[in-house]
Amino acid sequence: MSKSGVRTAVAGVLLSVAVATGGAVVASPSAQAARIVETANPNVVIIELSHADTVTAAQLGAGHVINAVLGNDNWGVILEDDSRYRAGSYYRPSKRTTWNNVTGQQVIAEAAAHPGGRVVLAVYVDRTKSLGGQPLWVQQIW
Repeated sequence: MSKSGVRTAVAGVLLSVAVATGGAVVASPSAQAARIVETANPNVVIIELSHADTVTAAQLGAGHVINAVLGNDNWGVILEDDSRYRAGSYYRPSKRTTWNNVTGQQVIAEAAAHPGGRVVLAVYVDRTKSLGGQPLWVQQIW
């Protein structure tokens, strides 16, 4: 399989995991459906989890899937300004960017712990056209 094919497969797995997690959450009585946001860019899929979805995802350990599938170096995170994990950010010359060693589970669990906190996932089908070359970005919102 070519590198492009591998990237597409990884992005497909991430999308499947994100949608499956949203699907499992939908079965929960208090949860709402994860919202898929269409963008003008056919290369990216945005998945917004409600607060209830985010809480359930944290309880299920869904954030561990991020690190299990992508490792620690192959996804990006956008932390809220008052996230306790922002202090762990540092400049990483090899990546030419600011970096953070926060795990997917920590990101999701912290958002779930805030009233109204939620996460938004951006899944890129083609990693070469993604933000910072990462196939997945996870953003906290509260």
